[in-house]
Amino acid sequence: MARVIQIEETSDELKKSLARCFQSAHINFLIGSGASRPAIEIAGSLEQEIADLAEAGNEEEARKKMYGFMAGIQEPMNKLIDELDDDANSETNGHYCNLLRIIQTILTERRTSLLPKQATIFTTNYDLFVENASISNPALKINDGFSRVPSLDNRMEYSSRNFFNTIYNTGNVYDYKVEIPSINLVKLHGSLSWKKIEDEILFEITRQDILPDDADADMLRQYIDRYAVILPQTAKFRTTLMDRTYYELLRIYANQLDRENALLVSFGFSFGDEHILAITKRALNNPTLKMIAFAFNEGDRLSLAERFEGYNNVDVIAPLEEKTIGFPEFNAILGSFLPALGRAA
Repeated sequence: MARVIQIEETSDELKKSLARCFQSAHINFLIGSGASRPAIEIAGSLEQEIADLAEAGNEEEARKKMYGFMAGIQEPMNKLIDELDDDANSETNGHYCNLLRIIQTILTERRTSLLPKQATIFTTNYDLFVENASISNPALKINDGFSRVPSLDNRMEYSSRNFFNTIYNTGNVYDYKVEIPSINLVKLHGSLSWKKIEDEILFEITRQDILPDDADADMLRQYIDRYAVILPQTAKFRTTLMDRTYYELLRIYANQLDRENALLVSFGFSFGDEHILAITKRALNNPTLKMIAFAFNEGDRLSLAERFEGYNNVDVIAPLEEKTIGFPEFNAILGSFLPALGRAA
């Protein structure tokens, strides 16, 4: 069954365990909406409410809730794009910057030449915090699925073939080759930086103004339809292009977990998405896969332990009662084992 580790009781054991896992594994992170607080509040039951309204045929109310859901993400992203001072955005962005620095250090310092200096971040978040944090970490290459080859129209087209690329620095005089640490950023539900044009997805970061309070149903529909994302809704609201892209990204997720000696670290994710949960459980039949799920609080600990009951390759990292594991604590735990990384067997 899933093993539960309370961090304050077994910190030394946890450091050694994490160091061993990260030393020789294909590293994958699964990041959910809990990671983007306080800038963006988690949706709670909102996604299920939208799905229930759509299933019941109440499309107008479903769209109103979908608009509120997207506006709650778009508004802080507008501030981020406009570079406006915002305490919540600054705090959240700082957490992501720290995470990328830790991942870069892990990839640089682990003692193996058999694995690429590459990790993969899977996320269901639409926001742009990882992209923005990468600006502060220029030594870390981000593969986000978009081709950035020179073109006269500056079009950056999406293709899953653009993930998992590696880049090397080479010397002009001496014969050496050094791999640049990189992250594959796989946004399973799409992104605010994605734009649909006919049968293509293009990269475009633009602000989108929030609608007035008296916006009618047609204005709401047009607003929602601009997004190239998988919304919490029934299939009739989706497009063929996004469905095809969604299932292609899920295959990438499944394939990564099926690799030998794969590691999956989840944070801010409840596994409420049925597709992702089913794929994860199926992948856990791979005996070389190790999953480490971080629980925010006692309720999350109970939920994760129940979801993955019977899987002995799952560790649930939980706080002591009445405490939480937020992003600062998550980063602190990951950073705590770095000195032991080079010594891990």
